[in-house]
Amino acid sequence: MISCSTNPTAKIQGNYEVNKDSLKVLLQKEMEGENTFTQGLLNLALNNAVIELNIKGDSINGILFWAGQTTLVKSPITERNDSLVINTGKSEAYILPTKSGLSYNASGSKISIKLDKTERNELSPETQKAIVSQEQAILEKEEFEKNLGTWRKGNYIDEFGDKTGDGFAYSIIRGSSENSITSKSEVYVKAMVEGNKLNFQIYNSSMSMKESFPKSEFGSMKLKFPDGSVKSERVFFYDNSVSESGANLLLYDYISKNDGILKVYIDLGTASEYYSDTYQFEIEKNNLIEILNGLNN
Repeated sequence: MISCSTNPTAKIQGNYEVNKDSLKVLLQKEMEGENTFTQGLLNLALNNAVIELNIKGDSINGILFWAGQTTLVKSPITERNDSLVINTGKSEAYILPTKSGLSYNASGSKISIKLDKTERNELSPETQKAIVSQEQAILEKEEFEKNLGTWRKGNYIDEFGDKTGDGFAYSIIRGSSENSITSKSEVYVKAMVEGNKLNFQIYNSSMSMKESFPKSEFGSMKLKFPDGSVKSERVFFYDNSVSESGANLLLYDYISKNDGILKVYIDLGTASEYYSDTYQFEIEKNNLIEILNGLNN
């Protein structure tokens, strides 16, 4: 516990780095009984870990990156019940001075990370670069989230990767997937307007891979309209995409003329008995007409 009369951080000014040896011993105790493969992953995670904190005045700045998790630390240090408390964004953490540096303990965690005091007064260049990179990633994620469901202009490209000058309207939508083996999981749907119909490409939760669809097969999808009515529409599966098909294009016709949210349910089993995957998402007109008018002009 800490008991300083005026400034509780006065004696802990400086820069601190994780003691990887102590962290490894601590985690090995937590993982006692795990297989060799898991231990190998742990060693790799520790080798790549970046945990460094810098205290100036009554503020703390730094990063905790290890085992695939990243926490940016930028917080004032407050004293509460003789403990030093910081805000890590999602929760709180406690810092406790030790003989060689600091002990860092996230609220609710059984693990206390030991950090040794360094001779530097600033964060290392590598850590500063890692913080900038993570801050950029956070901004990009926030921008991505903000644009979900809105329509934007996309550009066709030729075989050389150059823009052709022709464009299309598209929107990224969050949806869910389920099949006979796995429960619901998150997916992202890229909805594109081509001509007077909609087609969809569906990606995994990291948007790194398209979902696999039947090849060159007709099927159907269900649409639930804002008034509660449900209709089926013929679709065509091809090249890991699905497109409205036939003369009566219910989905595009509705969202191009009406406000309100349409619920979409795609069942790959309607096209092939070898698939049990289903997808659900919601789509609406939003700013679609504005984008289409811009493309026409």
